[in-house]
Parts: sequence; C-alpha cells; structure tokens
Amino acid sequence: MRTANTATGEHGVDVVAERHGTTIGVEVKGYPSKTYARGPNKGLPKPTSPTNQAGHWYSHAILAAMKLRVAQPSWLSVMAFPDFPKYRSLHAKTAAPLAAAGIEVWVISSEGAIEPLE
Repeated sequence: MRTANTATGEHGVDVVAERHGTTIGVEVKGYPSKTYARGPNKGLPKPTSPTNQAGHWYSHAILAAMKLRVAQPSWLSVMAFPDFPKYRSLHAKTAAPLAAAGIEVWVISSEGAIEPLE
C-alpha cells in the first residue's frame, strides 16, 4: 500500500501493506556499515562499531513497533532486519515480551527470503 522514502529520511512506518485482509506495518532496519554512506562524513569511519550500532537500531525498531501497536491496534506490527547473527541474538533475548506485545520479527536473507522468527 505504501513505503516510506528512506532516501529523504522520511519518518513513520516504513512499509504498510495488506496480506490476507490484514494490514501490516513494518519497521525496516538494515545492518550498519563501518563508514558513513552519505552526508559530509561520507566514507569516513563511524565511531560506533556495527555490532553496537545494530543494538541501537534494534531498540529503535522496538519503540517504533510498540508505538504502532498503540496507534493502529488492529494492524500486525513487524520489525524486519537483514539476516545477521546479531539481530537473531537480540531477538532471542527479547522474543517473549515482543510476542506478548503482538510484535513479530522477520529476518530477510540476502536472496530476499523472509523468515519470521519465533
């Protein structure tokens, strides 16, 4: 139904779609790089390691997914990440409360396959 314009840094739900009569709101995160990808620091090393930054991005996704649950309680709230061990590890540590809140976590393979984590 709609996707956010990530090139301009648009705020809000990244993807809103409908599947089998259910509206889905998806907060999408990538995996951090070691260097800045754009802006005045493009190409320079970032001060935070990608593994630590991934943890920050995961926590930001949790907040966005929880806010979506409040704003749109009838929607399925999903957090989506590339399939990296760090994201799987973070999910394993937060799976029960996320499930209790009605928030799903999906990992996306490099080939584009979606795997909902349990």
